[in-house]
Amino acid sequence: MQFVRKYAYRALKLLTLRRPERLWVHSCVALLIILGLLGATNYINRNIIERQLIAETGIKNTQAQITYAQEILLIAERMTSGSITSAGPIKKAVAQFERTYAMTVSSTSWTDAQNAHYFGPTDPLHTQVIAYAGLASRLGAASPVQYAGLTRQLNDLYATRGLGNGLHAAAALMEREARADAVRLSDWQRNVLFVSAFALLAEAIFIFVPTHLAVQSTIRKLHHQTKTLRDSQGELRAMNRKLEQIAHQDPLTGLPNRTQLATYLRRMNRREKSIGLVVLYVGLDNFKAVNNSAGHDFGDGLLIAVGQALQNCVDDDNIVARVGGDEFVIVSHEPAQVMIERIRASLADPFEIKSRRIPIYASIGYLTLTTNTQDPINIIADASIAVQTAKHLGENKTLQFQRSLRDDVENMRTLQAELADAIRKGDIEPWFQPQIRLCDGQLHGAEVLARWRHPTRGLLTPDRFIPAAERAGLVVDMDHSIWRAAMAHAVLWQREDLWRPCISLNAAPDTISDPHLIERLLLEMQRSGLQVDQIIIEVLETTLINGADDMAAINIDGLSECGISLELDDFGTGYASLAKLTQLPLDGIKLDRSLVAPLPEARADSIVRAILALASELGLQVIAEGIEESIQAQHLNERGCAIGQGYGYAKPMPAEEFRVWLKAHAKVPLFLAPPVVQISASP
Repeated sequence: MQFVRKYAYRALKLLTLRRPERLWVHSCVALLIILGLLGATNYINRNIIERQLIAETGIKNTQAQITYAQEILLIAERMTSGSITSAGPIKKAVAQFERTYAMTVSSTSWTDAQNAHYFGPTDPLHTQVIAYAGLASRLGAASPVQYAGLTRQLNDLYATRGLGNGLHAAAALMEREARADAVRLSDWQRNVLFVSAFALLAEAIFIFVPTHLAVQSTIRKLHHQTKTLRDSQGELRAMNRKLEQIAHQDPLTGLPNRTQLATYLRRMNRREKSIGLVVLYVGLDNFKAVNNSAGHDFGDGLLIAVGQALQNCVDDDNIVARVGGDEFVIVSHEPAQVMIERIRASLADPFEIKSRRIPIYASIGYLTLTTNTQDPINIIADASIAVQTAKHLGENKTLQFQRSLRDDVENMRTLQAELADAIRKGDIEPWFQPQIRLCDGQLHGAEVLARWRHPTRGLLTPDRFIPAAERAGLVVDMDHSIWRAAMAHAVLWQREDLWRPCISLNAAPDTISDPHLIERLLLEMQRSGLQVDQIIIEVLETTLINGADDMAAINIDGLSECGISLELDDFGTGYASLAKLTQLPLDGIKLDRSLVAPLPEARADSIVRAILALASELGLQVIAEGIEESIQAQHLNERGCAIGQGYGYAKPMPAEEFRVWLKAHAKVPLFLAPPVVQISASP
């Protein structure tokens, strides 16, 4: 029942839909109804006509039978009176009566009672009439008395026993049935007309009315949409102007963007005005530090102010575009040096942003166009290469683009692509340089340095591939790969009882700032079997410039809490403030070789003594790098420096070579021999 209700509801819903695409369903339903009515009308008309034909035939047969029955009676009376003496007439009348009798029997108009009375199997009236009539035809020349008896019998059958009345009643019944069929036919035709009218009305309701409503609704929607489109035409124009502005203008500074800059350069090419154009790529130095320290609102304000200052450096015929976060491009017809001096002057004074004065410096890469066919994308890319190279040279630098710079960039990209495979394959390996206690010459530890055995370029030192690793974001994985290998070698030497290792691991700024540094390092130490007192982490001064609350400082505190010693590498060459030495849990500092090399000169000695005194006050151990002569080792020892390393003791060595060195020197004091003074003989 639920199934029937479900589909009945769906059918009703389908029929009551007003959408034009559903009106064909209504048309099909109406067509089926009309076809059904036509079929039913045809069937009923044919049936009634057939019944009328049967009734008409029955009436004719009944009337004929009455006529032949009366003819038999008439012939029988004449034979009684002797006017007819031959049996031929009565035989003919009997034959006709029998024929009509057979036809009457086949009529379907008789009732069951009439059939039983007149045509039934138990001595029916028709049979008796035929029997008496047949007897009369066989008497031949019988006496009139015999014919009179038969005539009385036939009259009795016809009049008294009801043959005549029955035949008349059957005819009347057939006439009534014929009239009733005619009435039924008329009623059916009237009903068909009524149903057809109802179907046409239903078709109008379910087809034409929904069509009208659907068309009216569609027209109203079209009018509404037309009005909406007409009303929004102005908004679309405004939006198109805004999109056009967004597509060609920097939303923060209002300056042209990279797309508009490329369009400008193409226009200059088409007008053949590109020759002599100077393209200057200006990149702000340490802008990220401004965002981190002052906030992004100040950073955005600074960018707007710098963009306005650079805009004031050019005429209306030239263009200043912002092409990156802190990068601008100036295209000018004036000489490059004039524009560079003007840009430097515009950025010389600090910018006042929200009552706060913020100084900013910029690196500049530039080139001068020599043809009218250079691709704008390549022009901008070349200038970008120049400014990036200038940034690597230091702050506030200027560099002109040369083809060799592009070659260097391509070489760097190739090196970056090869570096990932090298780290995975272990081609970047740890080398070891001994660290000696200056007081007794005993082995203190070893610094782990990176070397890359490149298949085509040979042995590469860190200055050749570390920049590529930093740009490719691989320096963290590279450091951990070197550390794991160094720990594995150190554990082998400890198992061979060559030396209880103490290794210093260099950590790049990105590695120290890695949020997962401590977890990874402790896991690698656990797997190797080394203890925390056998590992020293060396960090650069440049790592500490972001303050004590950044990720690097957090990791340094965490490493110290784990018992791992930390040393500040290349001290004296960077710009770490003395406050950092007191704020961070450092265990030692390493004097850069540039401070050790001039010893024992007085000026260098003064600097070294000051650093050693400061370290002593802070409880920091000092390791001197770059010791090559015994006088340097002796001088540092006398001033209180504890540890030294350098070519005078040993150069960095691969693991197998360092193993041999350990066998010879790990348990034997090592001192540098004084230089041999050669005295020439006097002539």
